[in-house]
Amino acid sequence: MFNIKMVFNIFCIILLATVNGNTIYKKHPSSGSTDFDVLIFTQRWPPTVCYTWKESSASHTCSFPKEKDEWTIHGIWPSQLHKMGPQFCNKSLSFNMTALKPLESQLQEKWIDIEYGRESSSLWQHEWNKHGTCAIVIEELNTEFKYFKKGLNLLAKYDMKDVLAKSNILLGEAYSIENIRNAIEKILGKRAAIMCRKNKTTGESYIFEIRICFDKMLQLVDCDGIYEYPTDCDTSLKVIYPGEVPHRYNAIQV
Repeated sequence: MFNIKMVFNIFCIILLATVNGNTIYKKHPSSGSTDFDVLIFTQRWPPTVCYTWKESSASHTCSFPKEKDEWTIHGIWPSQLHKMGPQFCNKSLSFNMTALKPLESQLQEKWIDIEYGRESSSLWQHEWNKHGTCAIVIEELNTEFKYFKKGLNLLAKYDMKDVLAKSNILLGEAYSIENIRNAIEKILGKRAAIMCRKNKTTGESYIFEIRICFDKMLQLVDCDGIYEYPTDCDTSLKVIYPGEVPHRYNAIQV
């Protein structure tokens, strides 16, 4: 017997899914989605990056910027609030090293691949494929050259080396996460996110990354609501801003 009520219920479910499709899509973004709320500009601290790399294998070596106290770029990440992604938005936009030739010398210093070496383009390729292909919906980031050039420009303007120094956050010292966050907010006027890495043997916590956020007009905004905000650090501990690779690992100074 034809069940009108059942057909009606099915129709309602389909209609609801269609109406709320955008909500469902946002919750589980596909690899083709370019829907995001903010851009996260992530800088990382080379000594801690090297420490993490060496922890995974004692045979690993690291490459540093020429200046010992330089922060380097990790990436510009289009991100939805309270979740990760989108990522790998357009696989047809394959990485083209030739496009970065005019920037190569700067990238080898400021966007350095600490793990795989100054001459390696593996980090750039990864960042473009994973994040750059999602950022292209913004005109200032809609080519590979623009994306990496903008990263260099953002570092020049918001370099954590200068931001922390202005707030008297000094190498080799330990601070509470709250003190570091307040120091950054004092200089930039916006709230940032701080990431750490912990030494499983000593229990020490090291500053690893600092993330600041921009809207789609590339105006600085608070990072409230991004994934892992305000920190993944153990807030019961002071975090060390190491002046050298913890445990004095024999990193390569290139």
